[in-house]
Amino acid sequence: MTDPPTTQTICAVVVTYHPDSGLADRIEKITRQVGQTVIVDNGSRSSCVEQIREVVERLGIHLIPNASNEGMACALNTGVRWAASQGYKWVLTLDQDTEVAPDMVDSIAEVFESYPSPERAAVIGSNYRHKGSGKVWYSEPIGHNLSPWREIETVLTSGSLISIEVFEAIGGFRDDFFVDCVDQEYCLRARAHGYRVLMTSKPVMIHGMGFPTEHRLLGRKFGTSNHSPLRRYFVARNSVILVREYLRAEPQWLFWYLWTYAKSMVLICLFEDQRILKVKSTFRGFIDGILGRRSPVGD
Repeated sequence: MTDPPTTQTICAVVVTYHPDSGLADRIEKITRQVGQTVIVDNGSRSSCVEQIREVVERLGIHLIPNASNEGMACALNTGVRWAASQGYKWVLTLDQDTEVAPDMVDSIAEVFESYPSPERAAVIGSNYRHKGSGKVWYSEPIGHNLSPWREIETVLTSGSLISIEVFEAIGGFRDDFFVDCVDQEYCLRARAHGYRVLMTSKPVMIHGMGFPTEHRLLGRKFGTSNHSPLRRYFVARNSVILVREYLRAEPQWLFWYLWTYAKSMVLICLFEDQRILKVKSTFRGFIDGILGRRSPVGD
């Protein structure tokens, strides 16, 4: 029988990389809701490490410092394995800039309790409001009879409750993906093994991606993430790998994903800085994905 997610069975894993001064407040909000929190730092500069150590000492949490940036996937795997070694059954993965609601864990636990087959739940993700705009990522139509949960193909890494039992059964996050598409690949792999990916219906965190800016085109508002050329490389390369490995199992989701990705590339070309370099990095990523080059750092 799967242990239900409770304060005592959950360890939060937060990956940091040059965090800002608001880290302590954000970490404190999650420590109140879980049994333990571990920060895995990916080679931040010394001033940031000092800040992190102060947070760790004040809140009584655990720190795993990496000498260099080993990527989001590797850092998450390190954190999950540490939590498993301490006897925790669930891990709540979080980005360093995600701000959680006071009832986040209670809302996620409600999803587990109300889902008809909780033993098949591999990941329970968090619906969220976009940082800046306040727009809810997924919202039901007004008047809809809202269930606490929604079954979905993929959810964000940040705000995801991961079953350690499933993690050990299907393998961890893919180190060679480094940063982008890490969450999508893990969710699709879990589904391929017969598990389910769920999401809270209510937004329980505030989350932003990249350095978002809003632009107008043909009378409509569009947002761009302004990710670096290196991130554009990883998105392109890892997207090709997703298509190659999951097209048969998830054709509908991949069609939607590729359509969304194509639109984002148009917006990059129209509005973002370094657009030529980003297009070149994207092209290189596509080629490496097609050729099966999977160096974890894109070189």
